[in-house]
Amino acid sequence: MDDCHPSSDKLVFLSRGGSLFEFNSSKSKEFYDYWQNLPRNGLIPCRSSFMPEQVPSLLPNFIIYEMISKDYIKVRLLGSALSDKFGDDRAGENYLDFIEGPRKEIASEALWAVVNKPCGIRVVLKQVLKNGLTVCLESVGLPLLSEDGGNPLILFQKNELDCEKGVPEEGYDPLRYYQLVQRDFIDIGAGLSGLEDLVFQGDASV
Repeated sequence: MDDCHPSSDKLVFLSRGGSLFEFNSSKSKEFYDYWQNLPRNGLIPCRSSFMPEQVPSLLPNFIIYEMISKDYIKVRLLGSALSDKFGDDRAGENYLDFIEGPRKEIASEALWAVVNKPCGIRVVLKQVLKNGLTVCLESVGLPLLSEDGGNPLILFQKNELDCEKGVPEEGYDPLRYYQLVQRDFIDIGAGLSGLEDLVFQGDASV
């Protein structure tokens, strides 16, 4: 594999904790390797090259976002395992509607960086299951091109990590409970300069 398409064993991250580290979930690594091997002209593969049936173990945990505008990021696809765990199917809705008002702008900016730079993104967050318990998840997003000049897309793989489940604070909104633990960016060949202010390490609601 050439220098512009590094393997997941040599990933370069822009993070608060250092520039080189591994994914937390083995499925995140499997997803990255699958995306990295999709055919392409340039840094980003086309949507038509993505064939989820080739990776059946990942299929239930895929999400696709369509990047329409800074205020509208459409959920194009939500895997069955995710809708089962979290109790709703958000396909067709605006992802930003589920983000608390003051944090919409930076959430949008971080996702737009994925398609504009381009780069990958890795987020670790806590979310509430439909049974009311919180879980920790690793979500990895990588860009896809739409055919015929359509809106760019981000393909996400979102998997539960092996951590203790908890109970959210009283009065939480289950649809908007996203507690951000970490946000990093992945170099896919275009570098990561200019993204420093979007990196996050700590505990805060997204």
